[in-house]
Amino acid sequence: MPVVTKRSVCTGVLSVMGIGLVALSVAALAAGSVSGYDAATYTPTPFIDPAGCWEPPDDYTRVWVNGALLNSRTLAMLDHAQDLYQAQGGVIDFHLAITQGSYTGGALAASFGTHDGGGAVDLSVRSPLDWSVLWDEIGPMLYALRVAGFAAWLRDTDELYPGSAIHIHAIALGDAELSEAARAQIDGTFGYLRGFNGLPRLDGIPLADRYGGPVICQWMIDRGFDDMRGQPNPRPTPGGTALPVPDLP
Repeated sequence: MPVVTKRSVCTGVLSVMGIGLVALSVAALAAGSVSGYDAATYTPTPFIDPAGCWEPPDDYTRVWVNGALLNSRTLAMLDHAQDLYQAQGGVIDFHLAITQGSYTGGALAASFGTHDGGGAVDLSVRSPLDWSVLWDEIGPMLYALRVAGFAAWLRDTDELYPGSAIHIHAIALGDAELSEAARAQIDGTFGYLRGFNGLPRLDGIPLADRYGGPVICQWMIDRGFDDMRGQPNPRPTPGGTALPVPDLP
């Protein structure tokens, strides 16, 4: 009499199951389903907003904050980022940290046009007490700003030009009053949504975003802003890259 072991029983069961699965797959294909799956019952994974996503109001009333001119939409986004940041223990007051606002009208050549229209703001990352760089605050600030709807990066000391100050540079996605240079920082050749650092380069080779990829919320997708990493980059793009690459200061 043959010896029946657990292994032989399991093998027999698996063999029967395998035959059954093959039969089911063949039947499904014969019935017209795609790759063995019933297209009528297949449900793609739904998009889930990152925690903290919030669509800003379309209010372009201009306001002064700490000596900088912003529109109310940008200010609402900044305040939402402040709430997200403080909820994680952040200590920097974003209003007091503003070093440059919007609507500068070409007065700041070092910004190569990104602050000429609306939606642009720069924030200090230094302590108001001793002027030291608060390195531990930079990552949480950037993430909060990105969830709130900004393309935001750290601009390190000397990164823009010799002697340029360390700060965070932020551009509001979907702002109707952005300058062309600011819009290019969002979805242009060197843009945030493409996974780059937003800085135009004379050699045409974008540099990777040091702080990871873009944060995408549903309201951004609804307005036509989605993750563009790895997508072909024809010229021109919606980000204005048909414009000549400006000389860096």
